[in-house]
Amino acid sequence: MSFDRLLDRDTERALLEDAWALATGGSPQLVVVWGRRRVGKTFLLSHFVRDKRAVFHGATEQAEAIELARLADAVARGLGNDALDIAGGGFTSWEAALRYFAALARDEPLAVVLDEVPYLLGSTPGLASVVQAVWDHVPRGTKLVLVLTGSAVGTIEGILGGGGALRGRPTRAVRLDPLDPVAARVFLPRLDATSYFEAYAACGGYPLHLRHWDQDSSTKRNLTRLAGESGGILVEDALGILREELPDVGGYPRILAAIGRGRTRAGQIAADADQRIEHPLDVLVRSGFVRRSVPVGAPRRARPVYEIDDPYLAFWFGVLYADLHLVEGGQGAAVLRSRRPQWQRHLGWCFEELARAHARRLVANGTLPDDLVLGRWWSTSGEPLEADVLGLRGARAVLVGEARWQKRPLGRRDVAALRLKAARIPGAADDPTLAFWSRGGTEAPGENVLSFRLEDALEDE
Repeated sequence: MSFDRLLDRDTERALLEDAWALATGGSPQLVVVWGRRRVGKTFLLSHFVRDKRAVFHGATEQAEAIELARLADAVARGLGNDALDIAGGGFTSWEAALRYFAALARDEPLAVVLDEVPYLLGSTPGLASVVQAVWDHVPRGTKLVLVLTGSAVGTIEGILGGGGALRGRPTRAVRLDPLDPVAARVFLPRLDATSYFEAYAACGGYPLHLRHWDQDSSTKRNLTRLAGESGGILVEDALGILREELPDVGGYPRILAAIGRGRTRAGQIAADADQRIEHPLDVLVRSGFVRRSVPVGAPRRARPVYEIDDPYLAFWFGVLYADLHLVEGGQGAAVLRSRRPQWQRHLGWCFEELARAHARRLVANGTLPDDLVLGRWWSTSGEPLEADVLGLRGARAVLVGEARWQKRPLGRRDVAALRLKAARIPGAADDPTLAFWSRGGTEAPGENVLSFRLEDALEDE
C-alpha cells in the first residue's frame, strides 16, 4: 500500500475543507486538531494544505529563537523568499509572526499549520495567550485558516477548557482518535476477516501501525517483524504515546502492566504494582488510557473494574511488556511463542469488545429494539457469573450474548449452556433472546437465538 494515500478520515477532511471555504469567503478560521501520536494528524493536515497557499511548521522541543527561525524557513519553503522578505527575513516573536500571517491573508487565502503546539508551549509558556490576543483582533474579511495541533491531549484540552486561554475561540475543534476495527479495515482490505482482526488486535486503530502490516505475510511473520524485533514499531511506539500524556513519576507503567496481566480490581492492581494507585489510576482514567467499568444497569456505587482502553496498548502491556528486555536482546520470536496464551487471551478480549460494538450498531440500525441498553455484565456474589453482552429494557434483561474467539461452530450444547446462564441472571426475561458472536457461526441456533460471525461484526451497516 502507498503511504501517500489518505484513508478513512473523510469527516475530518471535510471539516477542514469547510473551514478553508469559509476563510476564502472572508471569515477567518481558528482550527484545533488534537489526538494521540500515530493517529494521523500530521498526515491529514499535509494532505489538507497540499494544493493550497500554506505554511506548515512542525514544531520541535527547542528554544523559542530556534523555533522562530525554523518558522521563517517554513515560510520560505511554502510561500517563497519574497514573502519572507516582507517580514524582514524573520520573526522576533510569536505575536509578530501571527500578525504577519493575518496581514498576508488580507487579500488571498492562507492556511498556517503549527504542528505540535505543546512543544512550543515548552519554550513559550504564554503562547496560547498570545494566540488569543492576536486572534481576538483579526479583522473580519481576513482569509486565514490557522490550525493548531497537538499530541498531548491533556495539554490541548486544558487550553480549550474552562479557564484556558483559547476557550471559545476555535471555529473548528477536531479530535482524532484511533480508528475502530470497522473503520480501520480500509487499511488492510485484502486480508480475510480473521487475519485482519489479528492485525487490528496488535496494531490498534493507529493508521501508521496498520500501514506497516504486510498483507502478503502471515500474522506470525508480521508480529515477529513489528513486535518481535528491536526497533519494531509495535515495540517502540507505546512508550512514546504514554510520554506525551504522563509524567515520568507516578508508576504509571507498573499500573498499566498490572492491568495488562489481568488485575482489574483496584486492590489487585495496587498489590501487583506494589504502590498507592488512587491518584495515578485517576489520571490514567481521565487521560483515556484506562476505562473504569461497572456492570450494565448497576448503580454508580458498584465496584468497578479497570481495563486498558486501547487494543494496541493492551497488547503491548499484556503480551510484550514483561519480556521487552528479551525482545531487545534478539529473542523476540521466542517471546512471542512463549506468550501465545496471553496473545490468545488478548484476541478474546478484543473480540468481546467488537461484539458489544456490533450489538450497539444493531440497535442503531433497527435490527435490535431501539430501547435496548447494552453493555457487559458480571456478578461476583456467590458463584461468579458473566455475560459478554447484556441487553436491558428497563431493569429486565431481554438479550444475553456471548463472544467466543474460536473456529469451531457452536452447537446445541453451547445454546443450552447460555440459556442456563441467562436463567441465573437477576431480572432476566423468561425467554430472553440469546446472541452468539464467533468465527465459526452456530450450527443449530434455534428459535429466539441470533448468530453472528466475525465477518458480520466487521461490516459497516
